[in-house]
Amino acid sequence: MGKKRMWKYLNALTAAILLCTCLVIQPVAAAVNNGTVYPITSNEISGWPQGPEVACETAVLMDADSGIVLYNKGMDELRYPASITKILTALLAIENCSLDTQVTFSETAVASEQVAGSSTIHMQAGEVITIRDCLFGLMIKSANEVAIQLAETVSGSEAAFAELMNQRAAEIGCKNTHFANASGLPDENHYTTAYDMALIFREALKNDIFREVIGTQTYYIPATNMTAEERRLHTAHPLLAEESAEHYEGCIGGKSGNTEASGKTLVTGAEQNGVTYLAVVMKGADMGPNCADTTNLFNYGFQNFEKKQLNGGSILLPKGISMDQLEKTEEKQENGNTLVKYSFAGQYLGSEIREAPKEENKEVRSEEKQENKESSNADEVKDINQKDSTEDVSLTSILLILMAVLIIVLVVLLGVLVRHDRKKRKRRRRKKK
Repeated sequence: MGKKRMWKYLNALTAAILLCTCLVIQPVAAAVNNGTVYPITSNEISGWPQGPEVACETAVLMDADSGIVLYNKGMDELRYPASITKILTALLAIENCSLDTQVTFSETAVASEQVAGSSTIHMQAGEVITIRDCLFGLMIKSANEVAIQLAETVSGSEAAFAELMNQRAAEIGCKNTHFANASGLPDENHYTTAYDMALIFREALKNDIFREVIGTQTYYIPATNMTAEERRLHTAHPLLAEESAEHYEGCIGGKSGNTEASGKTLVTGAEQNGVTYLAVVMKGADMGPNCADTTNLFNYGFQNFEKKQLNGGSILLPKGISMDQLEKTEEKQENGNTLVKYSFAGQYLGSEIREAPKEENKEVRSEEKQENKESSNADEVKDINQKDSTEDVSLTSILLILMAVLIIVLVVLLGVLVRHDRKKRKRRRRKKK
């Protein structure tokens, strides 16, 4: 085979390999099946409180403390999130930036205003506000230019920030999520599920700054280097706004979203009597029905479940179900205690710690005493050895001092003898003369 022909085949093979590599690493478009009707699978659990019908395509109700799911309608089905994406954007900004950091808006960020229907607070290229101001602009007014600017501030570019988002989502436990941008603007490779969004929201609520931002109804961004007047921001979340007909008592805030592909999406938290629930509804036809769905889910949770505090844990007990009806599994722990997990019809409800019997505790204490005794004996031996060592050192020092004195005395005596001998010699010389 000639050299030219060989190079021709090698080049063709190289091109084929590169093409296959590109196909492998290219993100696969999400299989989002808008329009599909899903059953309420939590209602299929025997003896479980029956949840309400909802108008949205997918939904989940989760306990914020434990992550236990109370209501499930297609919660693992892929949907486009729209602006509820910004929950994770805000969390990452809080985790990676100081609130007082000054942010200068770039041309790239403000260009998002040109997208049709884009939410904005009308920032200008070169305008400066703090990270704190950015967070309120992001979550209260859903400003897309703020989302992009935060991404650039944290990671240098929105593409790099999207990688960070996917990494953090995986750490949180998301299995069916892929983010392509920081804002939620339409992208076929930007998708999630109701369950994954509940996990992200649950993680974000552990942060006090995030809680403050989403729970604020009105915020003012001060005048800037390019804007003489302050910007007034007022919440667009109907269940949080006190003046809204959809206001829900105990609502702690959340985030809404809306694009043509996503429909109306809504993430909300509510707290009553020390219990916090998270509701996520996706692909709704309008915000009114989404709010009604969310309200019905919260009412279902607060009216049909009771949180019982146990030793070292708690359980969510469905009303009408007694502790005796629960299934239990026990796991022995290293300290002798037992972790007891409770479930009902296969649904995990919580856990508690049972301390080891007193006899076992006595044995443990006896072992500890023996260890302490052995440790004490070892310390005594160590002290004795140290004492002996100290005495040996002291004796050696005395001997060295005595030897030094003796040497000095001998030197002095020798000097005296030499002097005396010289005097004798001088006398003899005189007599001879």
